[in-house]
Amino acid sequence: MAKKRGMRITPEQMIAQWRPLRHKFQLNVWNFQVEVAKAAVEVFQMSFELHRFNTNNSMPWRERRKNYKHPILKETGTLKNSIRYKKLTKSSMRVFTAPSQFGTAARHKGFCYAAVHNDPSGSHTYGHTGVRSIQRQFMGYSSILDKKVRELSVQIFNGFPK
Repeated sequence: MAKKRGMRITPEQMIAQWRPLRHKFQLNVWNFQVEVAKAAVEVFQMSFELHRFNTNNSMPWRERRKNYKHPILKETGTLKNSIRYKKLTKSSMRVFTAPSQFGTAARHKGFCYAAVHNDPSGSHTYGHTGVRSIQRQFMGYSSILDKKVRELSVQIFNGFPK
């Protein structure tokens, strides 16, 4: 079977093809950043449905001492719905829990308790009681998010010569 030979192109020809696409590249990078941030919010919010951090081989969240009717970390949805993203600079986005969302929380009004559950050290105390927290991680490095980022990365070169 004969080998196919690709078209040869000089560096000057390649530059001439890509030069007008600079804006397209910047737009694609911006869209990629937004899509990754949206994916991060989705992956982290899914932790609340799974009752464990949304990554491969994670363990279910530890049960609570009191027997409430609602699932763990789902009494009102404030914590899950506080996960947001925002552009910081030209090249960086931030995914975070918005403290402003806790101002009207049914319990612990005004107390942003996201760090309490996400802290692996367990050094945070819950509210004013001084009771040590139980870690129930819902944000951080996720193999699920990592896979989504890799899938989304191809869109950076959409509309470019192949």
